[in-house]
Amino acid sequence: MLPMDCPAPRHILFDLDGTLLPMDLDKYVQIYFKGLSKRLPHIAPEKVYRMLWDGIGAMMQNDGRQTNREVFAQVFTACTGVDFDASEDAFLKFYRTDYDDCIAACQPVALAGEIVKTLREKGYTLTLATSPLYPRVATQARMRWAGLDANDFSFVTTFDDFHAAKPNVRYFEEVCEKLHVSPKECLLIGNDVLEDGAARETGMRVMLVTDCLINKKNLPLDGFALATLQGVYDWAQQLPAI
Repeated sequence: MLPMDCPAPRHILFDLDGTLLPMDLDKYVQIYFKGLSKRLPHIAPEKVYRMLWDGIGAMMQNDGRQTNREVFAQVFTACTGVDFDASEDAFLKFYRTDYDDCIAACQPVALAGEIVKTLREKGYTLTLATSPLYPRVATQARMRWAGLDANDFSFVTTFDDFHAAKPNVRYFEEVCEKLHVSPKECLLIGNDVLEDGAARETGMRVMLVTDCLINKKNLPLDGFALATLQGVYDWAQQLPAI
């Protein structure tokens, strides 16, 4: 499907990493791990590494009974032998300091802010639907790198207050519950065929940004609207105001 043929419902959800914030994911992970290990010197690096990946996996499989933060805290404690609550200040301090080094793995573009501004001024409701695997301070940092303002969005999904993560369909359902809308009234713009594409299981339409497209399982692209970030901007320009 060509992006110009993709109708826009009133509610538009944006992924962040690789979508509004182009990035080299492998380079990002390397810088991230190095910086976090530095802020947690009382924990062996191999335990930090295991904690991160086990924590991400657990949040992606969250059954909805706990917030992602609560799930992550349990994995942190189990993997490191250190109580998460006792280390949370150091964990959050990393996001306020060394985490900014990760911008070296990103390629911020002014176009992202122009897309958001165009749609907001036309009256569309915008949600920053980045997978809630991070505390709020971390997501705010990446938004800042991308030149985005939290006030442009109806809300931003973080691990503090969400109970599922992509590609779990419960995540998309939870977003819609907070918006008080049906998934069929929403369009998700992302870059991961598996994680963002899962939104289609709820009836949501999906547009994939191809600049940093992720398709690890080589899934078919049939039924997706496909566009570069420039294409998304052109699409936004031709949409009617609400």
